[in-house]
Formats: sequence, structure tokens, C-alpha cells
Amino acid sequence: FIQSNLSIRTIMEDDEDSAKGSGNCCTRMFRSKKKMSDQEKAFRVQLKELLVYVLFLCTLSVVIYGTVTPYQFYYTKSIENLFIDGSDIDTPWTDVQSWDTFWEYLELTLVSGIHDNKIGEEDIFIYNENKLLSLPRLRQLRINNASCDIPSVFSNALFNCYSDYTAGEEDKETLDFVSHYAEESKGSKYYQNILQTRVYSGQLASYSRGGYEQLLSTNKDISNYIIHDLKHNGWIDRSTRAIFIDFTVYNANINMFCIVKLVAEFLPTGGIVTSHEILVQKLLRYVNSRDNVLFGFEIALILFVIYYIVEEVMEICLFKMKYFTQYWSVLDNIILIQIIAGAAISLYRSVTINGLISDAETKTDTFTSFETIGYYESIYNDLAAICLFFSWIKIFKYISFNKTMRHFSTTLSRCSRDILSFAVMFFIIFFAFSQLGLLLFGTILRDFATFHDSTYTLFRIILGDFDFLALEQASTLLGPVFFITYIFCVFFILLNMFLAIINDTYSEVKGELNAEPGTAMEFGDYIKKGFKNMFRVCGKKDDEEEEEEEVSEVAKITLPELPVHTDEALRSEDEESVDSMFEDSEKPQRQHLRTQETLSSFPQWDVQSTGEFMTRLAHKGPSYEEFKILCRRVDRNDDAMGSVISKIDAVLGKLELLEKSYNKGVYPVMEELPFPDGIEDEQTIHIPDETDIRGHNDWTFK
Repeated sequence: FIQSNLSIRTIMEDDEDSAKGSGNCCTRMFRSKKKMSDQEKAFRVQLKELLVYVLFLCTLSVVIYGTVTPYQFYYTKSIENLFIDGSDIDTPWTDVQSWDTFWEYLELTLVSGIHDNKIGEEDIFIYNENKLLSLPRLRQLRINNASCDIPSVFSNALFNCYSDYTAGEEDKETLDFVSHYAEESKGSKYYQNILQTRVYSGQLASYSRGGYEQLLSTNKDISNYIIHDLKHNGWIDRSTRAIFIDFTVYNANINMFCIVKLVAEFLPTGGIVTSHEILVQKLLRYVNSRDNVLFGFEIALILFVIYYIVEEVMEICLFKMKYFTQYWSVLDNIILIQIIAGAAISLYRSVTINGLISDAETKTDTFTSFETIGYYESIYNDLAAICLFFSWIKIFKYISFNKTMRHFSTTLSRCSRDILSFAVMFFIIFFAFSQLGLLLFGTILRDFATFHDSTYTLFRIILGDFDFLALEQASTLLGPVFFITYIFCVFFILLNMFLAIINDTYSEVKGELNAEPGTAMEFGDYIKKGFKNMFRVCGKKDDEEEEEEEVSEVAKITLPELPVHTDEALRSEDEESVDSMFEDSEKPQRQHLRTQETLSSFPQWDVQSTGEFMTRLAHKGPSYEEFKILCRRVDRNDDAMGSVISKIDAVLGKLELLEKSYNKGVYPVMEELPFPDGIEDEQTIHIPDETDIRGHNDWTFK
């Protein structure tokens, strides 16, 4: 991406910099009078891209979080406490398992919860704060009697057979129904092909948009009469396969819609499986000043999207098909597609919601479905969440120059093939255990009832979430054997193999990167250099520059210039070992001789100046400021030596890697180094070494 950005942007940067005026110190923060290197240009482009992307990420976060409030959770919990599993309700929705408990739920829980209005207004307000939009609706789907075949051995005993639900075997006949209590219940006996709903995927099947519809009333007594009619006319029988309860409420205090769907799926084996879907969403936008500010951020996000689309098109024109082989380019396109899809859904919501609210207010005797718009809004929320996740991941693209990030990315890229090969072996064994658990315990344990349930259960066992007692109760022999075998094969062997692949690759990558010479500039060094340039342009000096000036001034006044001396004046390790052999009483005399020997090795140094300098050090000594500066100089020398030692260690590490390669029979190809300026091919060059300095023989090479 740096190559693409350099190709696109740095062509005009030199002209732009030359055209700009001097400006203030902030505008000249990262300018340099000297020509920048290619790496510095790359850092400069990277920094600009990072700043632009941070602004884009902040804008995207504001747009996404602008519709999220903590009250959405509490709103959902309040509806669940009233209709699903609250401690104050007589028959919870989760306890509905038969026809009788289903009717009890409608009579005691649903009607009481909907008509819980205590503020004395004509409209229905659930919990006194949530306005009911349109009438609640019951919708039933049935299966016909010819949906399955009866075996011949039972043909004289069994005459009716109802299979599980399929759209092709759906019953659409008019029901035998007599309204005893409420005239409003007579419409429930007619089948309607298309109702205000969508195709719904339940736990057992996918259900069509038609069915038998029955609306409740805004009057609590009439709603009870309708339910009595449905119950006594046998609206639910053996052919019933699903019943949906739909209603929508709106809370003006927080400007939130709550779309509720309760689903009861009737099993061919008898019994009922219940589920529910509660969507709390902000479907009305741009109501107050805060929403208007959010609208401004949405406009800014659109501008960012246009900017990045133009950038991607330019990169496609530059790199052609290579563009689609870069994973960062793929990630960029995924983010842009998600934002565009979210904008389309937001536009659909803004166009549709006003019409639905108008229908709910004017057509009070019908049902107005908010299910479709709520479904698309949930897709919008999912896209926003995934888009924000990928957007944060994309930050790695702009900090890839960091050494730690190079460790991470290089490790993943280098071990990808090994992980792919390991994944094939892992999933063969894993799915084998998944099918084994399904066949052994699927009829007994809920965790192994289906293939995907068995798969999720085995993943949970890897993470330590398991129920060993349930396995043991299901089968006293096969349960423990299955558990122990799975733990041994997957946890102790396969999982440790996976960790070993990553660990070995990371150690290898870290060793290679640490062995590289530390001469390349890091991104943090470039930032630091930019700030130093800013302080220099503004006329300010940082602490390091001030210390350097102080040290240079004091050095000029205090210390005489020392000449370059020979190796004989230095103390070697052998001499230090000799010093250690002397007794403490003899050390001052040897030190005096060492001082005289050292002074004699500097013939060009004035003896009088030397004597004055030694007298000052012995009697008067340096001042506190001079001593402080000298200490700083010593510290800097230590730091410099540490840097030299680290580079030597890097070279030794590289040589060690080369030695390992030679031992393995791998001979790396070394590039031919160019001759220095002024040196031609086949010319003899004299290289002095330690023996030359001491007057011994020298050596040459071609």
C-alpha cells in the first residue's frame, strides 16, 4: 500500500512543497531543507494516510454509536419480564409446552400484559409508557392430512397423518368455525395467501407469509371473548404447525420502537417449542438537535466514502489485477461495500417509516406490520457492527512499519501453510467426534441433539465448558470413554501442535528480525524527527540540544585537547590482571609509575599545562556544574557503546544463522558487493590490521 500511495501521491508533493510559503512553525513541522529519502517519503505518506483514516474512523464511530443507547437493553428486559419469563406473570412463555398451557398464556399473560393501562387514556400504553401501534395479531399455519403415508400394517387403525411443516403441504381450507362470544373472531377461519409479514426461519422449519389471521381488540373483554371463541371452536388441532403473535409498541421518551414476535412451533411428536424475537430500534431519525448533528456526521462519512472510492479506483488503474491479490485491498472493498449497503438500508428506512406510522394512526381496526422494516434495520445494525470491527482491524495497515507488527504479520504469513495443513487434520478428527457424539447421545442429551449442536458442544469442551455427569448418565461406559478420548486427542495433542506451530515460527521470525542491522528508521523515529524539526523552526531547542551545547562549552574551557595516542599507552586486560596481583600497599606506587608512563606517551602535551591541570584536579577539582556535565558525557558514551555492542550482537546473530544454514546444507546466495568509488576491478587494496599497527607483517587482498 505504501508503493501505491507513493505512486499516486508523491508525484506532486515536491511541487506542492516548493509552491508553499514559509508559513508558521506548525505548517513547517515535517518539512526539511534536505532531500528526503524514499523511506522518509513513505513515512510521510503513511502519516498523512493515518491522520485521514483516524478522522474517518472517528466519523464512522459517531454515526454508528449515535443510534445506540443503554436504554435499549432495559427496554428489552422490561418487555421480556412482562411477556416472556418475568417472575410476576402466571404462565411464562418459556413454560408453554402443550395446548392447554398455550391457551392459559393467551388468557392470563398476553391479554393482561397488553391491556396493562393505568393512566386512563383511550389508547393502550403498556407499562404506562409504551404506546401500542395497531392491533395485536395471531397467525396460524397448518398442514393437511395427506402430508404423510400410513404404513399398511396400521391402515385399519390410523386414518390421519400430519407430517412436519412444508410450504407444499400447507393446509389452506376454510375452517369450521362458529363465533359464540365475539363477532370479531369469524375472520380467523379463512386462509390468506399473503399477509403483512416475511418468510420466517424458526427452529424446526421456514414458514411462509400466508396463514389464518386473527386480530385482538383494544378492549380487554373483547380480546378475552375472541380467545374463548378460538379455544372452543378448536382453532388449534393436530394439523397446527405454528402460531405467531405479533405487536409493536413505541416509547416516545427515548424515541424507540419495540417489535415483538412470539413463535410457538407445534411438533409432529406432540408438544410445543417456543421462541421469541424482540427488536428495539430507533426507526425515526432527525427528531432533535442531537440527531441533526448526527446527520452532519453522516454527510461527512459519505464524503469519506467518495474519497476512498476514488483512491481505490486509482489503485486499480495502477496495479491492474495485482490489486485484487492484496488482502488490505480486499478489506478496503469490504468496508466500502458495507457502508454503501448500510446507506441504502438507511434510505429505505427513512422513506418507509413515515408511511407505516400514518397507517397505524389512521387504520386503527387493522394490523400494521413493522416486522419487515425491523428486519432490515437489524441487518443494518449487523453491517454496522462488522464494518466498525473491520475498520479497527484496518489500523494495522498503517502501523505495519512497527517492528512488533512485523513480527506479527510475518509470523502469520510464514506459518499460514502449516496452519492450513493442520486445520485439515484437525477438522477431520473433530467432525468425526462430532458425528460420534450425535449418534451416541443425540436421543438423550440436548447438547448433541443435532449435528451443529454436537459441534458447538465439542468446541465448548475445548474451552473447558462441559457436563461430564450428563455424559456419564447417558452411558456409563461410552460416555466417559468418549470424553477421555476426545480430551486426549484434541486437547493434549492437536491443540498443543497448533500452539507449537505458531511458537516455533514466531521464535524463528523474531530471531531473524533481531539479527538484522538496526540501521533502518522506525516510524516512531520519523515522528520524533518531525517534532525536532518543528522545535528547530519555531526557534526552540529541546533538552538534548541544550545539553550538547553546555557540554561543548565546558569542554572548551576546562579540558585540554588530548592527542591521539598509541596502543602502548592503553591499559590492557593483562595489565589489569597484573594490578590485581599487587598488594594494597604497593598499588599507590604502581599507580604513580603508571601516571608517569602515561604522561611520557604524550610528548606534544605541555608539561606545565599538564601539571596545572593535575594540580587543579587534585586540590581544587571541577565545579558542580562541570562535574554534572561530565557525568552526562560519560552516560552518553555508555549509551553509544551499548549501541555498538547491540550492532555487534546483531552481526554475530546473523553469522550464527549463516553457520546453521551451512550445517544444514543450505548455501545462501550472496549478492556481489560493488567496489567503492575510485577502486577498479582486480586492484590490490591494502587493509591494515592489528599486526600492522604494532609493526609486524601486513596482508593484502584482491
